[in-house]
Parts: sequence; structure tokens; C-alpha cells
Amino acid sequence: MADNFDAAKSKAQKILGKDGKIPVPKSLDKLRSEWFVAYDAYEKARDDLEDKILTLQKAGSNAKLTLTQYGDKLDDEDFGLDEKNKDDAKKIKDAHDIIDAWLQNIFKNVDVDIDGLADLVKHLVDFKKYKSKQA
Repeated sequence: MADNFDAAKSKAQKILGKDGKIPVPKSLDKLRSEWFVAYDAYEKARDDLEDKILTLQKAGSNAKLTLTQYGDKLDDEDFGLDEKNKDDAKKIKDAHDIIDAWLQNIFKNVDVDIDGLADLVKHLVDFKKYKSKQA
């Protein structure tokens, strides 16, 4: 078996002899060029997707850090109420609990997304290892 058309044509021509005529596929160079351009675009898209995933992971981490700081500041917040007043103290605690639960939910969801994106990157890296099963 020949690795390229020229080699295959040469081998076939030897069998056919000088009177045999082997037609050349139309636009073979164009087809070859289109393949390499498309493959290069695929590789670029895969690399770009890796970069976009990393950007998304960083944005998630940044959100967690920023909201953690917000939560830390909120720990001392009295929301304009009087902490020494029993009713106000309960309202302050309840408001803290609600906002803290919201923050914890955000943190959990961001962690899940960051982990899922890390798994996705592993698959993209596996694409780089992919070898065609061509003969």
C-alpha cells in the first residue's frame, strides 16, 4: 500500500505499463489544503476552549474570594439596627443567617462548576492525545 497518491500512482503505473493511463483525482491539492486548514482551525478552537475554561474557572474563584470578603464584612454588620435591642438582635441574626446561606449556596455551586470544568479540560487534553485509526 502506498502512503500518498504519487506513490500509489507510480506503483499502479508499473503494473499497467507505459500505455496505461491513471486519472488524477480532481483538486487533490485543494482537498489536502482544505483538510489541513480545517484541522488547524480545530486545534485552535480546542486550545481557545481550554483558555476560555480557565478564564471561567478564574472568574468563579474570583467570585468566591470577593463574596468571602463580603461575608466577612457582613459578620460585623448591624444593618442599621440596635444589637442591644432583643428584637433587633434577632432580626440581625436572621438576616445574617439568610445571607450566609445564600453565600454558602453560591460557594457550593461555584465549586461544583469549577470541578466540572476541570473534568472538561481533562477531556480536551485527551483530544490532543487522539490518534487517528487510519491505516
